Amino acid sequence: MREWIGKCRDCGRDIYCENGFLNGVVLEDQSLKCFPCAEQGDAGTGDSERQSTETGGSVQHSEREPD
Repeated sequence: MREWIGKCRDCGRDIYCENGFLNGVVLEDQSLKCFPCAEQGDAGTGDSERQSTETGGSVQHSEREPD
């Protein structure tokens, strides 16, 4: 089943829910981004600090081995 949800706020691409899975990201302000636009926005943050799309906060990843 494919249901239209809305449009990407950056590029205007249609975003669908397909078989229960959203083809994009819901932002904190309830707007939508398609995966390519969301990935482009995350490209500048690197692996050590990435914006969490679910909470709007940042997630820290440590390169250090646990003691």
